[in-house]
Amino acid sequence: MHSPLIRKRCLCVLVALTFLGVGVNSLQAQNRVLDSLKAELRNHPEKADEIATAIFGLAAPLLSSNPQLAINYTDEILAFQKNIKNKNIPAAAYRVKGISYLNLSQFSEALASLHKALEIDEAIESDFGQAGDLNTIGLVYMTQSKFPQALQYYLRALPRAEKLNNEYDVNAIRTNIAVVYTELGDYVQAMKNYETSLAIFRKNKHIEGETNTLTNIGIVHFKNNNLPEAIRYSTMALKLADSVGDKRSQGRENGNLSGYYNRMGQHNLALQYGLKAVAINEAISSIKSLGFNQQNVSAAYLKMGELKLAKQYGLGAFKIGNELGVTEIKKEASLGLSEVYEAMSIPDSALFYYKLFTVFSDSISNDNNKQEVTRMSMKYEFDKTEEVYKQKQLLTNEQLKQQQLELALSASQFQQVEQLRRLQEVQLQNEKLINEENEKQLIIAQNNEKLQANKVSALSQQQKLDQLELKQLWLYGVLALVVLLSVLAYLLNLYRVRRLKHKNEIQFREAQQLAIQLKHENQLSESELKAIRSQMNPHFIFNVLNSIESYIMDNDKNTASRLVQKFASLSRLILENSTKSLVTADKEWKALMLYTGLEAVRYNNSFTYSFMVDEALQLKTLFLPPMLIQPLIENAILHGVMGDRKADAHIEVTLKKNADSLRITVIDNGIGIENSHKITRKPISVKEKSIGLPSIKERIDMINLQKHTTIATFTISAGLDNRGTVATITLPLLYANRES
Repeated sequence: MHSPLIRKRCLCVLVALTFLGVGVNSLQAQNRVLDSLKAELRNHPEKADEIATAIFGLAAPLLSSNPQLAINYTDEILAFQKNIKNKNIPAAAYRVKGISYLNLSQFSEALASLHKALEIDEAIESDFGQAGDLNTIGLVYMTQSKFPQALQYYLRALPRAEKLNNEYDVNAIRTNIAVVYTELGDYVQAMKNYETSLAIFRKNKHIEGETNTLTNIGIVHFKNNNLPEAIRYSTMALKLADSVGDKRSQGRENGNLSGYYNRMGQHNLALQYGLKAVAINEAISSIKSLGFNQQNVSAAYLKMGELKLAKQYGLGAFKIGNELGVTEIKKEASLGLSEVYEAMSIPDSALFYYKLFTVFSDSISNDNNKQEVTRMSMKYEFDKTEEVYKQKQLLTNEQLKQQQLELALSASQFQQVEQLRRLQEVQLQNEKLINEENEKQLIIAQNNEKLQANKVSALSQQQKLDQLELKQLWLYGVLALVVLLSVLAYLLNLYRVRRLKHKNEIQFREAQQLAIQLKHENQLSESELKAIRSQMNPHFIFNVLNSIESYIMDNDKNTASRLVQKFASLSRLILENSTKSLVTADKEWKALMLYTGLEAVRYNNSFTYSFMVDEALQLKTLFLPPMLIQPLIENAILHGVMGDRKADAHIEVTLKKNADSLRITVIDNGIGIENSHKITRKPISVKEKSIGLPSIKERIDMINLQKHTTIATFTISAGLDNRGTVATITLPLLYANRES
């Protein structure tokens, strides 16, 4: 995005007002000033010019930071413009209003306001106002990539600015013309203009002009595929914008850097700068820039594998392109969305957006073909105007030199006559001086004899004094050297002590952190080992093998074979999962189903069970801690349904996704936790103590120590009417593209 220069000085004369407060920094304070000015206008309508100028003073500083408020203030001025005698004021108000609309990307409204300003400035023959109006109209067209129209207005603005003999105004317009050179592909000529402009802006300490020129130089390097230089100049521009708090330039440069880093393949930096640009341009309502920023962010997220975010920002960019009618944004967004949907394995949407990309590309290509002849003729006209301007400059310089030569010749003749007259006067004075000099020489000769004697005496005394001062200087030098060495030794020792102290503190903190890390890893290992022991306890293995033996003895080979297969699969999954801190949810879910099926067969299918998964979840893309849920199912069987021996005993295991967490629920319709202690009869193999619950709580604490955005929880409560038990575990969402 090119950065043209906008004239911020919109009034020729600013009137000093005694009733205008100084240092208005807040919106509330500005509104109080506006109310007081409107009250002053009602009481003193003859002060319309002074009051309009004061309101203008509120509007002008808001051009970039709050353009909508600047428009509101200018509307206040235009409401009583008929009472304003100095027509420069309403012209300036229309000009500020047009620039504000330009900053809001409302181009038709900007052109309407600027043409009204131009109409007034032409009527009062204000070269200053016309130069500003024409230059800003050119900016509006250039922002819309309508370069022929932009150049037309720049060339009209240039001679009016030259008449004012203001170096900055002429340089600002010529910098904007250099942007047109860039779009024509004449990068050499564009770079010459930019370098000249940069030197002038730096000489005048004009931060905004320097910032915009650095931006444009970076764009030329980008178009020449010199990305390191493009990033260097854009970074310099961003630092200048940060130093003065220029939000619009900050948003522009963060967006440019995002595009440059995307092109270099450094997508983390591209995302960082892109998100900054989105936040700034949203705050200042720079809609067109926001469209390019969102596409840069989408491209970075796509390369980083964050497909949902890539899709979100890509759709946002496409929407802005449609609203503004900017084909370039729609083209880039369509191609980006096609790549996103292809990565998401949604071929229909990918094909749809690729077709749109082809349509927009053809449209831009056709427009470029139509504009090629216009661009060539435009370049010819511009070069011709440049040549005429240079010839005029040379002619003016020659005329000026001729006038200076004539003036120098006249002055030389006058000086010769004057020198002759002065020479005669000097000769008369010289004769008088010679006589007086002879008399003085006699007096001087007498005085010299006395002076010579005094000099001999003074020289002797001076030699003694010099020797004494030399000894004092040596003494002071030695003392100063001793003091300096003492101070240096003290400072060196102090530095070494502080350095050693700092090094010891760092080593102590590192030792503490290492101890905490080792303790955490040890606790996690012990917790996982307890879970393995709980899941593969000998009693369960013994009972399953007994069941298999029983079916073999009963000659039920099919059932025995299925049990062996399930037990083997379960054993393999448990051994595989036990080596990892996190496993994919599909493997853990399969292990749970195998375990529950084995327990049902072991208890002669005296209970039923069901496993339900949220349709929105893809188990292969999620991670779960292994062997965390199995103890809950085992407790539901042993202490729940088998403790009650109900005919309709049932266990339900569900897996659901909340906003930013995963919820696992194990529900049984057994006797319930409130009544479990009342059972006098215990089923065979049922343990007194709930299995694995301390281990589950310990592992939940370990998960929370890892500082996820969502806190893991574990709760057990009674079911409806105190029948049955509900055990719930809530875990943070851990997707499969994260390291386990």
